[in-house]
Amino acid sequence: MENLNPYDPPLSESHDIGDINPSSVDTITSRFSFTSQHLIDTLTRFRSQHSGRRLWRWLRWVAAFIFVLVAIAGLFIPQYFASAFMVALAIFAFFPHKIDDYLATRNFRRSPHCNAQQIIHLSDDGFRAESEIEQTDLKWAAFSKAVIFSDGVLLYRGPKMVNWIPDATLDSTDGPFRIRKLLTEKLPTNHVVNRSDR
Repeated sequence: MENLNPYDPPLSESHDIGDINPSSVDTITSRFSFTSQHLIDTLTRFRSQHSGRRLWRWLRWVAAFIFVLVAIAGLFIPQYFASAFMVALAIFAFFPHKIDDYLATRNFRRSPHCNAQQIIHLSDDGFRAESEIEQTDLKWAAFSKAVIFSDGVLLYRGPKMVNWIPDATLDSTDGPFRIRKLLTEKLPTNHVVNRSDR
């Protein structure tokens, strides 16, 4: 069963892939707490990969400009309430993701995954995610691509199922280099320059 909601952690999907030895010197390990902030970081990077984000940014500027023009016109009619409403819409045009983030974190706080300690092991054999709630073992064939950011990697298990692994959570100083090398060998990869592009 596929989880199509990118705001929730991926559903458990366990496969027998042989031995993933977490203590192996070739295994890369990430440890973190799945907090609301980790969820927001994941959503930020997930959104940055949408193909229409640049068009959406320009549409927001155009919409905000029109709202401001209508607000100014309303001052001369006078329609002060309508003008204030148009100004509010112009401001809102630049912050829809904040509402999205609020709704996502509000729902996430009711999830059993909220604040769960996560351990992710990556090796030539595949991907293993462990927590007090579940354990998931996957072959690399279960992933469609990896997106490499300056501060971590985003793994895609389908169009809307992702795992965000920050460099800061890796267990060794050479972890960022090793994880990028591994993912480049195992998956199609994209490199991102500007991660904050909404």
